Amino acid sequence: MGFFFKNKKKNKTEEAMAQASEVTTETTTADGMILSREGIKLGLPSVSMEEAIIAAGELLRDLGYVDDDYIPAMIRRNEEASVYMGLGLAIPHGTEDAKKNVKKSGIIVMQYPEGVEFNGGTAQLVIGIAGVGDEHLEILAQITEAVTEDEILEKLKTTTDVDYILKTFANME
Repeated sequence: MGFFFKNKKKNKTEEAMAQASEVTTETTTADGMILSREGIKLGLPSVSMEEAIIAAGELLRDLGYVDDDYIPAMIRRNEEASVYMGLGLAIPHGTEDAKKNVKKSGIIVMQYPEGVEFNGGTAQLVIGIAGVGDEHLEILAQITEAVTEDEILEKLKTTTDVDYILKTFANME
């Protein structure tokens, strides 16, 4: 089930083009993970809910997952139905009509140890997602699966170890 966090295999031409291109800032690890080290921000100071959603959108954009128009769609999505999931976790993502603004599927993880107020709840983890087509549903399911154990979720909220976060999301089956 871990397909989301792995890029599809590229042919040699695509690999050569990707290596030669400096347009993208995404770092793909040897095993093809699309959650990159650059997509993980730890120990961030508390901000407003809107600032956290915008920051998540900007990081998704900066890593090449979405274009600029996806960010306001993330704010609209939260206005339509809260992206706060409970247990200190918010998962901002775009509205249905924003799928056209997704370049490739990916996630980012932003940790706010002191929390961000989200519609009556406090999120220490803000996981921004972008999914091509209906991949966002699989992404949501896999994130939920990765954080089902209380001790894992609590450690994700406070860890200073980027590798722990990479491993937590990469090891899902």
